[in-house]
Amino acid sequence: MGLDDEELTAVNSTSQNNTNCPAHPSSQPTLGARGAVGAMGRSLERISAEMDAAKALGEQIAAGHNVVELDTTLIDVSFVPDRMLASDEDHDALVNAIRQHGQQVPILVRPHPDALGRYQVAFGHRRLRALVELNRPVRAVVRHLSDEELVVAQGQENNARKNLSYLERAIFATTLEDRGFGRDIIMSALSVDKTELSRLISISRSIPRRVAEAIGPAPKTGRRRWIELIERIGDPPQDKTIDRILADPAFINAPSDDRFKILFGALASRAPSTAKPTVWANDDGKQVAHIERVGQRVILTVDDKMAPHFGDYLVDRLPELYRAFQQRKRE
Repeated sequence: MGLDDEELTAVNSTSQNNTNCPAHPSSQPTLGARGAVGAMGRSLERISAEMDAAKALGEQIAAGHNVVELDTTLIDVSFVPDRMLASDEDHDALVNAIRQHGQQVPILVRPHPDALGRYQVAFGHRRLRALVELNRPVRAVVRHLSDEELVVAQGQENNARKNLSYLERAIFATTLEDRGFGRDIIMSALSVDKTELSRLISISRSIPRRVAEAIGPAPKTGRRRWIELIERIGDPPQDKTIDRILADPAFINAPSDDRFKILFGALASRAPSTAKPTVWANDDGKQVAHIERVGQRVILTVDDKMAPHFGDYLVDRLPELYRAFQQRKRE
């Protein structure tokens, strides 16, 4: 493996400085002994500089900062998917960009924990897929990562790029929780607080998975619209209407956000709940929470302006409250 530009510059600049240094004027005649000593000194300095550069490169390799080229057949995807399948248009655009300009940003991989000689992607799945199609090696940074470190790096990179849709983030959070990761790890991966994480997981678990997969990532569709769709789907869901829409070629061939709108519009005729939310006020008369019953669900909405951090407090106390509820049932 060769040295990069920075290390080569460090090595070359050492020898150049010695050549032009007033203490060793190459333009003046010197005795043979002084010439031999000077040449030996310069050689030792070059060797020292090369050793320093090699040491710096070794430290980069140990830290996982080096970029290497890997055969794409040696790389497996992450054990936790973080995005839904990209549209053909997006994939083709990425393939064409890499074909014309090369891979500009390396992917991050780790040595595969269960397969010697193989690697596992932390982030960069779309780039990997494009390079497989182009039959080119992939430029990658290799780091030794635990499962927790991998999902945090995977989530934070996608969060920094802001190219995961709300639904993809919600499904990613739920997948991590189902795999046994603590909420502190999931919050770090998605850079969210407890309240927002609870919302993501709640929405992901409320949307029928077949509906989510049929609609796709819907990048322009935010949390509020997904909540409205959940309400229109109802409990029990309108399965006949949903099945009819999901099988319609007009739905299947539409872009992801348009698929959301088609299903949303088809479910608009469902009669809304006539029950009015119950308002709960604290001792000061502030309307802190609204309780609404929709089918077999109870929706509790806490107003953060009226009671800052009360929602977080409730989330933290849910295990304790549930145990108390179970104990009362037994009694």
